[in-house]
Amino acid sequence: MNDTCQVQLSGPVASLSFSPDKVEVIAGTSTGFVYRLRMDNLQSLLVCENHAAAVKRISFAPDASDRFATLSSDCTIRVWDSSDYSVLTTVTVRDAGEPNCLAYTLDFIITGWEDGRVRAHESDSGQFLWLIDQAHRAGVSALCLSNNERYIMTGGGEGDVRIWEMRSRELVSHLKEHTLPVTSLALYGDDIHALSCSRDRAFLCWDLRNERRLTSHVQRMGGINGIALSQDQTMVITVGQEKRLTCWDLRDHNPVKVTNLSSDMSDEALTVAISSSGKFVATGGTAQLLKLWDYATMELIASCEGHSGAINDLKFSPDDKQLVSVGADGIILVWNLYDV
Repeated sequence: MNDTCQVQLSGPVASLSFSPDKVEVIAGTSTGFVYRLRMDNLQSLLVCENHAAAVKRISFAPDASDRFATLSSDCTIRVWDSSDYSVLTTVTVRDAGEPNCLAYTLDFIITGWEDGRVRAHESDSGQFLWLIDQAHRAGVSALCLSNNERYIMTGGGEGDVRIWEMRSRELVSHLKEHTLPVTSLALYGDDIHALSCSRDRAFLCWDLRNERRLTSHVQRMGGINGIALSQDQTMVITVGQEKRLTCWDLRDHNPVKVTNLSSDMSDEALTVAISSSGKFVATGGTAQLLKLWDYATMELIASCEGHSGAINDLKFSPDDKQLVSVGADGIILVWNLYDV
């Protein structure tokens, strides 16, 4: 038998589905692409694409709700149009290990990797811009971009927190107090004060200008997975292995309020976010449920099903009209909040 025609698709073909009249076929590849092909000449049309492994992180650009970026264990970064959910940019990174963290602006995408490097790519073209080599010896586990976009704050698997000047990529500050991997970072609006949390059960508030710790708060049990700073910058919310939603005032040593994430204490939240309006808190984790909470009372408003794996990250859009969650199941879910 001889081939009459052939076509090259992106990645090995994993599945085929013929139209009822056998005129067309839908082909899916193991790299996350779905094509529509004509049977007579195999002319192909890309229908959609997605990540082919767990999605680790999601990030919106500041003050831009019309697009967002995601980072996956398949070592790809994708920028999505939030109006029609099409992919605007795809970046593939090779020989870097597992991706861990992401920051996105309309100009560039910054990612942290298991190989200890920080990489930057152009947002529109995906072109490689620069890297910071040996940023952390045990991998870059957390990353945060300053509000003025002049500095990068990174956390490492060894527990270090470091500040890098964006233009020169030079190390300007090294903060060492955590004893286990840094899991999340948050910056205040003045870009002078910052928060870091870790698997060592502690979250710290830093004075970056004077390179010193201002406060230290320790969770009663288990490591802290995520941290969020309220919009008025007076309250800190943490989630972690304690399986509770914990509210802190930095002036008090003990939590202001503690809320169980589930009645049977089975839900370990991996991520937490506060809406731009400051009215709502969202959590996601091992229970595979997106939970929306009232910020003022910390009462549960909604518990939403959709993911078939742990929710790794979630973010509100800057206009608060959408909430995007990503998970170990490789799925990106966009939740509309217009009626909230």
